[in-house]
Amino acid sequence: MQLSNEGLLPEALARRLTHAGPSTGERIESLAGPLIRDKVRLVPGQSLAAAVGAAAAERGITAGAVTLTGARLDPVRYVMPTYARSPEHVAYYSDTFAPAQGFTLEFATATFGFREDGPFLHCHALWRDGAGVLCGGHILPLDTVLAEPLEAELTGTGAAVMRAEFDPETRFTLFRPFATGVTPAQGRFITAHIRPNEDFITAIERIALRHGIRQGRILSGIGSTVGGVFEDGTVVEEIPTELLITEGRIVPNSDGTPRADVTMILIDAQGRLLRGRPARNLNPVLICAELFIEDLTDR
Repeated sequence: MQLSNEGLLPEALARRLTHAGPSTGERIESLAGPLIRDKVRLVPGQSLAAAVGAAAAERGITAGAVTLTGARLDPVRYVMPTYARSPEHVAYYSDTFAPAQGFTLEFATATFGFREDGPFLHCHALWRDGAGVLCGGHILPLDTVLAEPLEAELTGTGAAVMRAEFDPETRFTLFRPFATGVTPAQGRFITAHIRPNEDFITAIERIALRHGIRQGRILSGIGSTVGGVFEDGTVVEEIPTELLITEGRIVPNSDGTPRADVTMILIDAQGRLLRGRPARNLNPVLICAELFIEDLTDR
């Protein structure tokens, strides 16, 4: 099987997209640090970003992941993936949805970090509408308010900081990990960012290999791929997507190298949700992917 340097098969290479800016810089960035994990009580009446940010600050977390099962949001603002409106981007966001009533998240995972020196989240979420239909989208964390107290799991580190900066390649403001120098840059918590046109699954495996992870758990994974191909043969033709990992682990191959075992939900430009295992070597990243991995090797 002949693979490209990006871990893609020839049929997937044809689906890569050329972004407006230069394709420079390290394609897969990752940092290790000590793991901080805690059950937190998020205080209602403030933006989702502020609520998570306050809990993270108390624990010294500057890069992390939070799961938000059962969070009641009101008001809530969200967007969906859609096609680009100008040559500046290869994909974009829909207009903002502002439902008259809030809703309760069925499952959400979010990257925690900082934008313009304030706490910020990149949050992909699932919820049900009034008819009970499962929906998904990208929650806007500064414009969405936590309506009720929430117990949540927050994991992170103080050795890295996720900082949102303008990315010349994609022309979006994106989270990337930077070392803080506050604590040793080693440990069982991995903060990672994957750039466009890298295969989603094999990029995870390369991160694990880089950090010596033979067994691990993906604590959070969100991002986008160019359409989607699943192991069962399902193909998503719509180019703009967003995804969230619902289950993910690193397991050893027969030769001891790491293998990613991932289940995700993909949201396409029509609002359709598809759940399954993404096929390896066939899913180039569209804009970016953010991952947090707990190293369970030898534990």
